Amino acid sequence: MLETQITTESGGRITKFALREAGQSLSYRVVIQRWQQCEEFRTFFINLLVDIPYVAYRWEVPAVTSATAERAFEFVLFDYPRLERHFDVSSFSQYFDDGDVVTFPNLRGDAPLVVPCPRTDVSDHSIYAHLAAFVRRAPTSQVHAFWQAVGKALDERMSDRRLTEFPVWLSTAGMGVAWLHVRLDAQPKYYGYAPYKAKP
Repeated sequence: MLETQITTESGGRITKFALREAGQSLSYRVVIQRWQQCEEFRTFFINLLVDIPYVAYRWEVPAVTSATAERAFEFVLFDYPRLERHFDVSSFSQYFDDGDVVTFPNLRGDAPLVVPCPRTDVSDHSIYAHLAAFVRRAPTSQVHAFWQAVGKALDERMSDRRLTEFPVWLSTAGMGVAWLHVRLDAQPKYYGYAPYKAKP
């Protein structure tokens, strides 16, 4: 049975989550696999993101390498109401296709981005402005496809023999482009939670 250990910091502005099953912490490797392969796990994980009482938030994960992938997985949600604003459909429009999700490099080419595409059956594109809006209001199938793509991108990044020794920081920020994107970064460029800026 999946369980969650939840703690709060900074007067409730930061909520930390640790995932457990049968009394054991879930590792990064297990979470990456289940994002890709297990609908039941994705539903459990998505519900954690839905139920948090922040209007908008940043999602941040400690850095991981192939060598540290057996460590316990955890993440924080950082209350960030400034993300609840306009949406920017144009900045990533050249990458959008008919699918639910696309993955492409950032402008500098050093950080893959996982991004939901605007669906033709969704008239209100504000649901793509940030993670909280997306998990709460986007079509369920697209939300699941998004987390499958995040798992695949992180799995591929950690399997790349040229990069296995280098840490990857997994997060959303959103103040630069107001369209949901998960970053797989070689540095904690936009991290707000100081303990997660450290290398593993």
